[in-house]
Amino acid sequence: MIISASCDGRTVHRVVINPRDPSFLSVPRGLRPLARGVGLHHTTSRMETIASFLLLEAGDVCTERKRAESERILRQQPFLADASVRAVAESKEGVRIEVETVDEIPTVFGIRVRGAVPSALRFGNGNVDGRGLHLAGSVERGFAYRTGVGVNATAYQLRGEPYRLSLTAERAPVESTLSVSLGVPFVTDLQRTAWHVGFSDVNRSLDFVLPEGDGLSLKVERRLWDLGGVRRLGLGRYSAFAGVLVTAESVTPARRAVIVSDSGLVADTTDGIGPPAPAYRNLRTSAVLGVRALSFMTVRGFDALTGAQDVATGVQLGTVVGRGTSRLGNHDNDVFIAADLYAGVGSAASFGALRVQGEARRDPETDRWDSLVGSGRLAWYFKPADAHLVIGSVELSGAWRPRVPFQLLLGDRQGGVRGYSASRSVGARRAVVRLEERWAIGRLTRHGSVGVAGFADAGWIRAGEAPFGADGGMKVGVGIGLLAAFPPESQRLWRIDVALPVGSDPHAGWEIRLTTTAARHFWTEPDDLARGRAGAAPSAIFGWP
Repeated sequence: MIISASCDGRTVHRVVINPRDPSFLSVPRGLRPLARGVGLHHTTSRMETIASFLLLEAGDVCTERKRAESERILRQQPFLADASVRAVAESKEGVRIEVETVDEIPTVFGIRVRGAVPSALRFGNGNVDGRGLHLAGSVERGFAYRTGVGVNATAYQLRGEPYRLSLTAERAPVESTLSVSLGVPFVTDLQRTAWHVGFSDVNRSLDFVLPEGDGLSLKVERRLWDLGGVRRLGLGRYSAFAGVLVTAESVTPARRAVIVSDSGLVADTTDGIGPPAPAYRNLRTSAVLGVRALSFMTVRGFDALTGAQDVATGVQLGTVVGRGTSRLGNHDNDVFIAADLYAGVGSAASFGALRVQGEARRDPETDRWDSLVGSGRLAWYFKPADAHLVIGSVELSGAWRPRVPFQLLLGDRQGGVRGYSASRSVGARRAVVRLEERWAIGRLTRHGSVGVAGFADAGWIRAGEAPFGADGGMKVGVGIGLLAAFPPESQRLWRIDVALPVGSDPHAGWEIRLTTTAARHFWTEPDDLARGRAGAAPSAIFGWP
């Protein structure tokens, strides 16, 4: 029997890394080279890939904090399902560090069906050759439009260092995206610096739902680059960070919306989304300031089915305060502010947390604030038994005086009320209250675990400045879900939900949703709200619980 030793003050003699695969699929030998490329036959994470995230190496003085943080950082990596790091005595003065990891199933697969015909396919590998590289390709039938193709790649480590490099290149039937970024996010108080540099060129169609008939689409071309970094400053028991962020953004909305019909684009003659949105360019220099007073505890079966995840207790606040310049052909001599707050408290049996994000811009020409965008989640996790969990939450999303019009949907797949995906209720502000009760049944085989859930959602929409928005009363959706995790230790939760709307909505009806979520972040903002943001304060600099 191996007994963990006290780590503090001892010298690390050696580091032993034992990566394990998820034991999911067996592929015939002749097909394994092809299967490895798309993730059907797994290549276990390489020891050097795991080592790049460790804060301890041979010859270091071991500390319990570095050991615990190394374990947590490994569990943050999306290609790992679980990780443990422990110190084992080898002599009176020395220890060996034993690292054991379990990989996530690397297969990346997605399919979209139009009628009874597949219309889009996405396939790839989330851990190519065991190197922590996510690589996926996609193809989409254009029907009346061009065929869509795309590639997405993210390297979570480069040459033994925790640098993160991402590339997205997509040409959708009516949209296109090119983005590239490189950086080191701020994930632990033990690192001194974090930085990010990125560029994106996005031609996006903002879709608008009408009360009846075909929807409208407004093309918006957005080009953005950013360069920034922060440095950690010790403040007693707390950590502060300060830095600089420089951003340049160019946004050009189309003069008129169009109808995206089955036979092609059709000009809209109704001016339904209002007067044309103005184009603008800005160059901003911002101060980045924040404070972090967090500790982490390991829990099981919160956002994951039964797997381990690290939840944060304490407070973290990050702020960005910037000023634009009207020189060099830019339009905005404005003030921009953004803030992101997280707070958590509790235990492995009862835990509550809050995260709130917001941004706003002050226009010197009108002397008023606009582009106010905010979101947040308040949630409570109550675990009366190992296999039983109750989650209650409130989620808020909203925008005021946006520079480019957009809508929030009552039935949005990420942030809306389940059972209302076909609803035409839209607005500029949305509130959703959720209550869910889960039971983990256990392992069916060594490959996976299953569970069941019952849930109820209640949501409201407020019109605000959204085109075709209308105030709506409370809408309720109820349903049941089948939950699964592959492998059992996975932080990914797969679920099939059957949801039924309760209330009057002529377009809503019962629905089946297949989703997958990762237990690595407390709150991820819905995409339909993120489209309304200025895009000038990349959260990639910071690591948020």
